[in-house]
Amino acid sequence: MAVNPLSANLVNLLSPEPISTLKEFLNIDDGGNTASFTDVFTEAIKNVNATDAAGKASTLALLAGQTDDLAGMMIDGQKAEIALSLALALRNKMMDAYTEIMRMQV
Repeated sequence: MAVNPLSANLVNLLSPEPISTLKEFLNIDDGGNTASFTDVFTEAIKNVNATDAAGKASTLALLAGQTDDLAGMMIDGQKAEIALSLALALRNKMMDAYTEIMRMQV
C-alpha cells in the first residue's frame, strides 16, 4: 500500500501559527498587492478543477487496477467535495452581496 506524503497546504493547516487570511490558505501570491475578490474566486475555481481532476484520476487508477489505494481515492474524493463546497459558498456570498446592492435605494 502506497503512503502519500502530506501536501504543503495540510502541513500549513497543522502548523502552530494560524493562517491569517484566505489568501494565505489558497496560496495566492500576488507580489505583495492585495488580492481582489476576482483573484480569490478564480483561485478557488482552479482549486476545484485541480482537486476534481485528481479525484477522477485516482478513481480511474483504482478501477483500472493500477493501484490498490482505496483510502487515497476516498481522500481525493473528499478533497474535491470540500473544494466544491468552498466554491459554492463563495458564489452564494457573491450572489447575496449582488442582490443586496441591487436592493439599495440611491
